[in-house]
Amino acid sequence: MPDLPVTVEWKVARRPSMTSVAREGEFVTAAASAHSLHVEVDGLEPDREYWYRFRAGRHLSDVGRLRTLPAAGSAVNGLAMAVASCQALFAGRYAAYRHIAEQELDLVLHLGDYIYEGPGPATPVAGPDRRHLPFTTVRTLDEYRVRHAQYRLDPDLQAAHAAHPFICVPDDHEVVNNYAGDLGSNGDSTPEVFLPRRAAATRPTTSICRCAARRCRRAPACSSTAVLPTETWRS
Repeated sequence: MPDLPVTVEWKVARRPSMTSVAREGEFVTAAASAHSLHVEVDGLEPDREYWYRFRAGRHLSDVGRLRTLPAAGSAVNGLAMAVASCQALFAGRYAAYRHIAEQELDLVLHLGDYIYEGPGPATPVAGPDRRHLPFTTVRTLDEYRVRHAQYRLDPDLQAAHAAHPFICVPDDHEVVNNYAGDLGSNGDSTPEVFLPRRAAATRPTTSICRCAARRCRRAPACSSTAVLPTETWRS
């Protein structure tokens, strides 16, 4: 995309046909954020389904589904969720996500390793289209963004994101294998070397994770608030 700001229109509706609009607005995003954005939508009803969509110029996203939390103090009979982790693109296909997208769930809890930072095999058993891009160990912000974008191109992962809200907890491979605190691995043995790399990796990772965590620290506001992540479709 060009290095220009882009106006994105967003809409939240009470029906999958995007009729009976509950909230709508627009947001200007820029190349500095890879033209991604999050929208925090207040004033929604608790414990109900909504559907959302984005428009940028003539480009219209697929419709995504979300569900708000029950009101604080209300009775909850159950919680249906799927748990996922360690989705190495080169290691196989995402049939599990295709199955998740077809289920009636309240949310998906992703426990980390959303991407893998290493180059992976030159000839993946899952097929040549699963070879990592770029074919190297990613270290820079641009490289981490390309790697995230490649994973998001998988149609089954896209379908799961569109069908259910995700709560994501980052693990080590979002940055580098087996890092701990201010120290990495594979040559990143000092904070001076590792911390800039960790900061670069964190920016695209928090496009998935940050807003849900920030908002839920303000509970019970969660019950009437939704976070709409354009990262689920822009790539």
